[in-house]
Amino acid sequence: MKFHLLDFQRTASEALISEIKKAQARYENDTELLGAVVLEAATGAGKTVIATSVIEQLIFGSDFTDPVEGTTVLWVTNDPSLNAQTARKMQEASEKINDIRLIGQGASFDEESFAAGAIYFLNTQAASASARITKRSDTQRYTIWDTIANTVRLRGSRFLVVVDEAHYGVTEKPGGSPTIVNKIINGDVPIPVFIGISATAQRLNKALEQQNRFRKNYVVPIEKVRDSGLVKDRIVLAPAAVQGEVTADTTFVRLAVQKTLEFEQRWQAYAEQQGEAAVKPALVVQLPDQRSDDGEFLELVRAVIDAITQEWPGLVASNIVHTFAERAPIDLGSHRAVRYMPPQDIQDATHVRVVLAKNAITTGWDCPRAEVLVSLRASVDYTPIAQLIGRIVRQPLARRIASDESLNRVQAYLPRFDRNTVMQVVGQFAGGEAGATAEVVRLTLDYRAPSGMEAALKVLADLPTYVVPSQSSTPDVRRLHALATLLENDGIRPNAAAQAAAFLNGKLDDEAGKLEASGELQAKRTAVSSASVFELLTSIDGSVIDGERVVTGTRLDAKNIDDVFKRASRALKDGTAEAYWSYLVDKDPDEDPIEAKITVAALALTEHVVDNVENAAASLATDWFKQHAKAISLLPEADRSRYARIQAEAKEPTQRPGIIIDGTIEEAISIRMEPDSSDDQLRANIRDDETNRWPKHIYQDTDGHFWKKPSATDGLERKVLKTELSEDSLVAWYRNPTGGDRALCIPYRDSGTGSWARLFPDFVTFHDGGGGVSPSIIDPHGIQLEDWADKLRGYLDYADDHAAVYRAIWPITQIEGKTLLLSIHDTATRGIVRSALDAGESVEAIFRMHGIDY
Repeated sequence: MKFHLLDFQRTASEALISEIKKAQARYENDTELLGAVVLEAATGAGKTVIATSVIEQLIFGSDFTDPVEGTTVLWVTNDPSLNAQTARKMQEASEKINDIRLIGQGASFDEESFAAGAIYFLNTQAASASARITKRSDTQRYTIWDTIANTVRLRGSRFLVVVDEAHYGVTEKPGGSPTIVNKIINGDVPIPVFIGISATAQRLNKALEQQNRFRKNYVVPIEKVRDSGLVKDRIVLAPAAVQGEVTADTTFVRLAVQKTLEFEQRWQAYAEQQGEAAVKPALVVQLPDQRSDDGEFLELVRAVIDAITQEWPGLVASNIVHTFAERAPIDLGSHRAVRYMPPQDIQDATHVRVVLAKNAITTGWDCPRAEVLVSLRASVDYTPIAQLIGRIVRQPLARRIASDESLNRVQAYLPRFDRNTVMQVVGQFAGGEAGATAEVVRLTLDYRAPSGMEAALKVLADLPTYVVPSQSSTPDVRRLHALATLLENDGIRPNAAAQAAAFLNGKLDDEAGKLEASGELQAKRTAVSSASVFELLTSIDGSVIDGERVVTGTRLDAKNIDDVFKRASRALKDGTAEAYWSYLVDKDPDEDPIEAKITVAALALTEHVVDNVENAAASLATDWFKQHAKAISLLPEADRSRYARIQAEAKEPTQRPGIIIDGTIEEAISIRMEPDSSDDQLRANIRDDETNRWPKHIYQDTDGHFWKKPSATDGLERKVLKTELSEDSLVAWYRNPTGGDRALCIPYRDSGTGSWARLFPDFVTFHDGGGGVSPSIIDPHGIQLEDWADKLRGYLDYADDHAAVYRAIWPITQIEGKTLLLSIHDTATRGIVRSALDAGESVEAIFRMHGIDY
């Protein structure tokens, strides 16, 4: 793959391949066992990239799986523009897929069967009853139905049908007649293995339950998509405060233009800061689903265009397009028209700044720079509105923006909704119908670090924080190669790639030397290069004439040794086997290339050798991250994010270069807060809420305060803040976020699952007692916290390495009215607490026995 798959994408890809191969095996054993494999992933998860990885590996193989010879793919959607977009993305993502064929509406296609190794794209309109490819004629020998049936007969389960947005087509039509998709997968010759892709698979799953198919679902965890930074964090919904007799539609359009221009200014500032091209945000206007030549509809379009052009200086006709199904230009009179543009072309047409849409844009559309929506749909149309918002949550740069958090949200203006009816849109997100991952909020509060916080900010930036590995890790040799490439390309470590290769070759030399010294190497070489033959002499009637015998030591021929070497390549991954083979041949002019392959295979198929090489690669990668942490921290965000991804793919937690401190942070206000207040009134209420506005936060509003959302269980947190603020030495405090580049993250082992988990302490405080600013971790929680023991161990391990950095590390709790802390930064206390945990003592008992008054 040209694209670097994120951990959750790679996990999904490998799981799907496994399920597809299981379904193929079931069918080959019993042709009545039809299979269905469903990929369910939220908008923005990269479903097309995942599917491309699956198809590439099934056709060509990889170091994860063998290829399935003869694999043929038919990709079906209900939208020709979506097919074109997907085919283009597939070619961009894959370095091997090159045989892609589109079967368009009205196009000629007359083939007996689909070709092996090819990917065909078919939209359902092209297979409708009136389409030329569905009827035999003098010029049409085979219908599309003949081609599909013949391919099933020819290739069986190696013929895969993929249905994108599968929840639209698999259910039956009213009256029970089959849809085009149903006819394809469940026709006279059913498809052995069907693959469905959907953001919202409820309808698909229900339909498949009624069909005679063995179904397996893989659901991409929504929290993984959120954590990846591929999608926006938040969706800000802005309905009318109260619905009156007059709908303020064009007023809201003007507000949407202002917000788009604000985003443009922020993106421009960010681009100048980071040294990269600026994102050109687009405004989407969703109009009622009426005929484009309807007089009332045209009048609304004219009013919208007038409002936009009056509010947006310099905007011209070529900057505005529509995506209506009619496709013809919309004549507005007075020599004005709005031209049509296919939805899939809008993202790259950066001169397009305004998109008029109805429904055609909601299915499979991909335009991450569309960041502001104003919907003029009626309040009863909450489902298509939610679906369209779900289409525009992708991050334009495919990463979370750390230095200006306002660029991590989408703004949606809904003038025909009020505070009550807008909850129907929210309900669509909560129920998953929109397939979106972002948090729905009402508004956001922005905070910046004021002058005078420089010392505390510098300390915050340098605090030791960790990247915690995901459930799926990348082979360490692959991580080392990826890191070496980045370090070399960024000019941080010249010749890093060659150094990594030489290091791995040297490690394999060491492993070969150990095996040779123990006398094992030759035996292993013989084992991988020889075959055993079973012989049994029988008569023509089948009776045994002579006993059976096994002839061992038969030397494999060159072709079979190549096969063994390919197996070795899947063990010593990412070209390590090939590189070592080349190294052996180049090192010794007398080395037989075949013999060198046998040596590589002997090493690669010895489990502890592979483990040792992986561990060595992990160790070198860790050393390089530590050695170059400062240089990496000074790179632009885009470059730093690539290093962070490599760190996140490790088997063990790795220390990150630092905490991001630049720019703006924001706090979200719930969509449900004060529904009867206007946004201005709500902001005023927050500004007047002295009980929950706290001074000395490291990031502040214009009045020097930080509003901390109150809750029914925040009594202990409030006590901590009051206590810390009462100390004269306090310079600043920081509300540590629960994720992202601005968070202090401490790793710990989840004893229930055995996997790594992340701990985000609630507060970091900064005190200056005369010797400079010193940080403290203060983490207050109720004693009933279920994972207290695991998190305490995480604190112990963290403090073992980093206690010297801190003034204090204090987990805090309350027991019977007493507030107690554990001085984890103290070596003696750590020993006592660790011994108590090892002895099985409860956290409450540990606090009672060893805690001190806060």
